[in-house]
Amino acid sequence: MSAPRVAVDVLTGFLGAGKTTLLAHALGHGLAGKRVAVVMNEIGDVGIDGTVVTGLAYVEKMVELASGCICCSIDEYRFDLAIQEIVDTVAPDLIVIESTGLADPEPLAYRVQNVGLALDAVITVVDAANLERTLAEAEVVTAQIAAADFLVIGKTDLVRAADVARVRTRLGRMNPRALQLESVRGALDADVLFATDVATHRERARADPLPGRPRATSAHLARDAFGSFVWRSDARLEQAAFERVLADLPADVVRAKGIVRFVDRDWHAVFNVTCGRSELGWLRLGDADVESSAVFIGRGVERHRARIVAALTGCQVPPAGARL
Repeated sequence: MSAPRVAVDVLTGFLGAGKTTLLAHALGHGLAGKRVAVVMNEIGDVGIDGTVVTGLAYVEKMVELASGCICCSIDEYRFDLAIQEIVDTVAPDLIVIESTGLADPEPLAYRVQNVGLALDAVITVVDAANLERTLAEAEVVTAQIAAADFLVIGKTDLVRAADVARVRTRLGRMNPRALQLESVRGALDADVLFATDVATHRERARADPLPGRPRATSAHLARDAFGSFVWRSDARLEQAAFERVLADLPADVVRAKGIVRFVDRDWHAVFNVTCGRSELGWLRLGDADVESSAVFIGRGVERHRARIVAALTGCQVPPAGARL
């Protein structure tokens, strides 16, 4: 049996935007209890931020790549070795790579996928008080914003509401696909922002007694109008039809993740949808485990549930001689 594909979140943002603050809050709250490994990249010989994060008990493994920008100066061999060491020694649910503030996340995202890991999301932190200044100061800020699945607007307590509105408008023009979230001192819902492994979602699905039934939503998710529901099925799916369903998901669905079984395929498919960007990978779980299961998370997602479930039902292929 092959090991599950490890999910990777890339955390980026210009110097001083608040990346480490956001990560430290997530590790101490929504990600507490998960096996999380952290890769940090610092320009210079000594990485101060790495020392801060390593002090948290929730970090299973810390690898620091210093003296160079992870997107261009650190060679693929060193990067691959660091990632492989994490996977082999920790077997994490999630790897978070916090890049230097000068890094373009696109090459890093490519490198993650090239090493055989699942890119879960690119999370870009933006300083609400200094967005225009940083855009004028460094071209990489534009690249960081454009690559984002999630745009976290930090330090909103330091500016007026009208200034935050202008930042949101500016970011929306630069990257209309990304979900914008506001944060003060890194406080944000880690359940939406950071992913955990697909096994967690399968257990959530199996704990739900009725396919398609909406799950109870935690208080912090409800405050942000986020909800979720789980779908599962014993039938195999037609791959092309399923991929069309993913492509047609409403924009309100900011995350969808799970494991499905396609007809005429020996391996399970691991899928991940983040703010309209989808990824499909493969996982060998054995012939006995044929159930497909998925979780859908989004704002007001309940109003879309019936249509999504109907579309997924339409992907099902009945066994020979049987009728659905």
